[in-house]
Amino acid sequence: MIKLMLFIDGTWLYSNTPRLVEASGIPGFMLDFGKLPRVLADEVTRQLGHPDYTVVRTHLFGSYADNVDPRDADPVQRRLNFFGMLRQQHHYEVEAFPINFRGNRLRKTDRDPANTFEPKEKCVDIALATSMLFSAAMPNAYDVAVAVLGDQDFKPVLQSVRRLGKRVAIASIQGACAGEYSDPLDTARVRDLDMIWLEDLLPALARRYDPHVLECQAPQHRGDRRVQTTYYPKRGEKFYCEECRHSFSRDRRENAPSPEQPAKWAVMGTPLSGVVCHKRMDKSYGFIRVTGCGEWDGPEYFFHESDIADDISFAELPEGAEVDFVVKADPPEGKAPPAREVRWRR
Repeated sequence: MIKLMLFIDGTWLYSNTPRLVEASGIPGFMLDFGKLPRVLADEVTRQLGHPDYTVVRTHLFGSYADNVDPRDADPVQRRLNFFGMLRQQHHYEVEAFPINFRGNRLRKTDRDPANTFEPKEKCVDIALATSMLFSAAMPNAYDVAVAVLGDQDFKPVLQSVRRLGKRVAIASIQGACAGEYSDPLDTARVRDLDMIWLEDLLPALARRYDPHVLECQAPQHRGDRRVQTTYYPKRGEKFYCEECRHSFSRDRRENAPSPEQPAKWAVMGTPLSGVVCHKRMDKSYGFIRVTGCGEWDGPEYFFHESDIADDISFAELPEGAEVDFVVKADPPEGKAPPAREVRWRR
């Protein structure tokens, strides 16, 4: 059996995803990171003529903005949620490094034209190179390194991995790949297989939502529990049908505080306690109603599965669970403020 290990330059892949979207010709195309390891492994072993394989690890190296202007907190959190999803759902080994924005806005167009600040990413490339080389030097760690990248800086490590007796396959994107990698003669001696172009694999890499039948697990479900859906639950997550999810939302709206009695929110960084009063299983988020905190009693705080600090999944945290948390940020206009470090008091 051939052992494969994937090493993905996440920063490079994010910045070049628009090329894949354009090349796909598929409206609303999204890259399915859950399929990526298997699809690349299938292509590598096809070229090797050896279908018996195992993907030992999938490593992704990336970065996230830190110390940003509070107005950009949402996109930063989405990036962190994405990393959490890769770890939890697809068992990626993610190494993410912060980029200090020194209180600036994320987008250059949102900053003062006179502002000369330029964010600088650090450690991502060297972390990928170190991991690939370290694992290559470990006996029997892997046979083939599948490198998903395009920057020329990785040439020395690819050459060194081959000198250690490992095979190297490179998967890249046309127009975003160093010429030495795509050279048909492989003059730089950086790979052992033909180039793998992600554009050629897009039909297999597209995230699809094909209709299938699942059993609704909502206690109040009426009628046949087997319903057709395009939703794919995460590992360990209960499935609720569309009607039951709407019922949850309707109940929450009916029980919401009246506009005449606005909620009194705690400020960012305040530690609070409460009860998980509502969960959206299909979206992996929920709400905590504050209890036992004096003047702060009553209001609800939003949390995402990535905000859970305990070593439990979102699906394992039941409605009615007593939790401690910290207010992550001041409330957005018209929305519940977010929580972080949610811990189940069992």
